[in-house]
Amino acid sequence: MLSNIELIDLVKRVIDEDVDIDPQSALIGGDSLIDSMALVQICLGLEEMSQSEGFLFDWTSEKAMSSLNSIFKTPETLVKEYNRQFAESMK
Repeated sequence: MLSNIELIDLVKRVIDEDVDIDPQSALIGGDSLIDSMALVQICLGLEEMSQSEGFLFDWTSEKAMSSLNSIFKTPETLVKEYNRQFAESMK
């Protein structure tokens, strides 16, 4: 399971800045603190984390790419999706 704090730490490591980011901060869109390349690096980091937890985080699904229901909206939505996939893999 992944916490909001762990994801925020990953974001800060990827962008190599100590920015003010919280679970509701925008990860995509005009108010985002990160660019598309950083978002891909975050997803690759989550993929790597998931493998160490015994599952594969799928960040390329139709749901992930949907702008209406995007898992990339905020750290909180990304954490929820990561943990949902983790729980699903344990069934």
